[in-house]
Amino acid sequence: MTTIITRVFDDQQAAAYARERIIFRGIPSRAITIIGPSEGNVALERMTAAEVHPSAMEAYAGAITAGKSLLVVRTTYRPLTAATIVRSLLAKLDTVDVGDVVNDHFRADRPEKAPSILDEHPLFLTLRLDRSGYEGGRVSDGLGIPLLSPRRTRGTARGRAGARSTLFWPMPLVSRKGRTRSVISGGRYMSTWFWPMPLITRKPRSKSALRGGDTPLSRILGWPTTS
Repeated sequence: MTTIITRVFDDQQAAAYARERIIFRGIPSRAITIIGPSEGNVALERMTAAEVHPSAMEAYAGAITAGKSLLVVRTTYRPLTAATIVRSLLAKLDTVDVGDVVNDHFRADRPEKAPSILDEHPLFLTLRLDRSGYEGGRVSDGLGIPLLSPRRTRGTARGRAGARSTLFWPMPLVSRKGRTRSVISGGRYMSTWFWPMPLITRKPRSKSALRGGDTPLSRILGWPTTS
């Protein structure tokens, strides 16, 4: 619910002072409207837009014509007890009595359309081209940074300084020697110390591990050895 509170002041200066005091107590400035004698013929339109109670418009219009100023405050739940805060503050100020009018009424809340989800910064994520002078283009052009650099073949990420491994490892990481079947000089195998048979056989492949190539299990069951 929104509570609309209206009060009449002697002049615009007194209404502006009340507005400053209300903002100081946490009421947003967009929720406060001052309608003064300078409004002229649009006073009724301003009061309608500010949601002044229809039964009080005629009395308020007469006061504005006489040089008074109307203060309209639309209070919601932010801050908490906002309506109570505004009523107690206005009770301490000098206001003008315009008769028996409805100067405090409720209005059910309804969806409000806005150009932005942020009330105070409607263009928070938008670049104002008319203010910045930006005409488009790449960020790299403005910073002087190229998007691409010529490709260079390097053997190390450190460039000319060499590989980092040389700081703690005296030997090269990659050997230019030809490939061998053993890491031991002379082509020896460590397996020959405990395994008398060669690791790799040169015999032709057979379908059976038995001598002669017999496959008794598959022969008895009638299964093929391969599918």
